Amino acid sequence: MADISTDIALVIVLYNPNGEEKDNIRRVAGDFPGVIVDNSSVPTFSSDVVGKMSYVPLKYNAGIAKAQNEGIKILMGAGNVRYIVFFDQDSVIPESYPYKIVSEYKRINDLMGGRLSCLGPKVCDKNDGEEYHSVIHKESPIENGFQLKSEIISSGSCVSIEKFKEVGLLDEGLFIDFVDTEWCFRSCSKGFVCGITDRVELNHEVGKQKLHLGKHIIIISAPVRYFYQYRNFLLLATRGYVPWNFKFFKGSKFLIRWFYFPFINGGMKRWKYMNKGIISGVRAIIKKGR
Repeated sequence: MADISTDIALVIVLYNPNGEEKDNIRRVAGDFPGVIVDNSSVPTFSSDVVGKMSYVPLKYNAGIAKAQNEGIKILMGAGNVRYIVFFDQDSVIPESYPYKIVSEYKRINDLMGGRLSCLGPKVCDKNDGEEYHSVIHKESPIENGFQLKSEIISSGSCVSIEKFKEVGLLDEGLFIDFVDTEWCFRSCSKGFVCGITDRVELNHEVGKQKLHLGKHIIIISAPVRYFYQYRNFLLLATRGYVPWNFKFFKGSKFLIRWFYFPFINGGMKRWKYMNKGIISGVRAIIKKGR
């Protein structure tokens, strides 16, 4: 295991990274300590240490939640780490980024009276620099560089170790999609707040394709992701701590999407995954209710 002698550490999750992404990970690992958790069936690296980071190959796709939990638990055991910054393998990470997001976390946490649980950056598509805006949700005003958000994109986000101890780890049963959202809802149910800072920006690949609706962007994800999106939405809709507005607005969005997706390019394949997710979610709810 790599030696971690700082209070800031990274958790990076891999899944079949390409050559450019491997080079990016090596560069980041040369600058910062932390843990690389690999969901690839064939290990990406041959050593258990890459630069300043520990490397943990799971040798199968265990999902984003389990992979991040593995990294979190290792850093909790390190003793001196206070802040974790999360990244995906395709995120473009400036050398100063971890310091900036942690500095913002400390500043905003003080403003919030210690109630900040998760802080994300302003996320822009790395291909065209376009900032993502939700089609449905009305965004709250930005005050002192901070904007309250109920859903934070995991990559580039910062959470303190103490908040994980108070809120708990990520829900591994969700596998992927809404993993970060569920944790934010759970933390808010315990009196904490989540949001983004407009003083830190991260370039990240947002979906596989995009459709534009005025100033809003509709993200088109890989087909299998729609299975998890629809299944996990149904699972979250049954949980009392999940806000009603998420259930209503996200449910409305998913219902509308279910009707028009068969008519867009590549939409029929995604629509079939939606149906599989709905069936799986309903079965899980029925099974739990027995």
